[in-house]
Amino acid sequence: MAVSGVCLRVRRIGRWDSGGERDRVKFAGTESWQTSVDEWDGRLERALWFRAAERIEVSAGGVVTGPPDVDPLPAPSVASGAALAEGWLFWWRALLAQPEPSPPFTRDDLAELGRFGPPDFGGLEAYPELVRVVAARWQEADAWHSGRKRAGIDAFRSAAASRVPGPERGVEGAVVRSVEAEVGHKAAPFRLRIIVVPVLDEEIRSVGGATFLVPERVRATDAYSQWLRAVVRALA
Repeated sequence: MAVSGVCLRVRRIGRWDSGGERDRVKFAGTESWQTSVDEWDGRLERALWFRAAERIEVSAGGVVTGPPDVDPLPAPSVASGAALAEGWLFWWRALLAQPEPSPPFTRDDLAELGRFGPPDFGGLEAYPELVRVVAARWQEADAWHSGRKRAGIDAFRSAAASRVPGPERGVEGAVVRSVEAEVGHKAAPFRLRIIVVPVLDEEIRSVGGATFLVPERVRATDAYSQWLRAVVRALA
C-alpha cells in the first residue's frame, strides 16, 4: 500500500502466526499475547540503501546497526559520505522513534509516516545536502526495496503453496507455544515486536520496550530461536 510516497511494510501478526489483521488477540475472555513481525519496511530499507550507496560511515551501537546488506553495491553519487553522516543518523533514529502505526490509518498517521519521504522530505529539512542526495536517488532506493519485497512475498507464497514452510516462517508462534508447554500454563499477556532488517550484522538490538531490530540473516538461525525463547520466557 503506497500513499504519497509512504510504503507500509508487510507485517505478520497473531496469537501464533500471520493473521494479517491488527486486532488484538483474545484468549479466555482476556487479552492474550501478541507478536508482530515487520518485514520489508520501506522506510527503514530505503534509509539503509542510502547508507550503503553513499558509503555513509556510522558506528554501530544502540539502535544503529552494522553495515547494510546491499548487493550489488551501487556507486556513490558524492565524493564522500562523511558530510551525510549526521543527517543520516538523525533520519534513522527518527524513523525508529515513530509510533507503531495501526490500521485504519488516519490522515495524521499517513502524514507522520510520510514525513521523511517525497515530495519534500520535510523531516530532513535541517540536512539539505542529505535531502538533495535522497531526492535524486529515491527511485533507485525504492526499486531495490520493491524488488526485495516482491522476492520475499513470492518465496513466502511458494512455500505456502507447497506446504513447505521456510526456515524462518512461524518461528515466533512455535517458540511461544513451546515456552507455554515448558512452564505449564498459557503465557501472560504481552506484546512483542520484531523488525527484520537487511544488515551485515549479527546483533539483535533493542529499540525500547519489547521492540527489537533483528538482522534478516539471523532470523533464520537457531541463535534467533534461542534468543527469542529467553525473551518470551521473561515476558510470559
